[in-house]
Amino acid sequence: MKIIQFIKKNFFAVALTATLTGFGMYAIANGLKSDVQAEYWFLMDATGTTPLTGEVNEVDLPCPDNNAEPNCARKYLASQTTGSGASRTVIPSEINKHKDFRTRE
Repeated sequence: MKIIQFIKKNFFAVALTATLTGFGMYAIANGLKSDVQAEYWFLMDATGTTPLTGEVNEVDLPCPDNNAEPNCARKYLASQTTGSGASRTVIPSEINKHKDFRTRE
């Protein structure tokens, strides 16, 4: 009985508390999920315009410096690629949307 009377007297405070608690629990449940995607490096062809097929480990890149032109290697998110391992390729519409790059010296 006392709880019902308390809720009636403090309806807005109770409603606000319940709403904020619910929203907080929802945010925690959905906000802690990891949206981190894998990233892959691809060497570029001789013209520096097309990624070659097959991902490359960053330590094996022949061009370690990031300079003015992304013509040696480019890094893409997993969602920008298709396939796996040596057959992984960059989706054609994503070629110029690279995340990072390396330049030939």
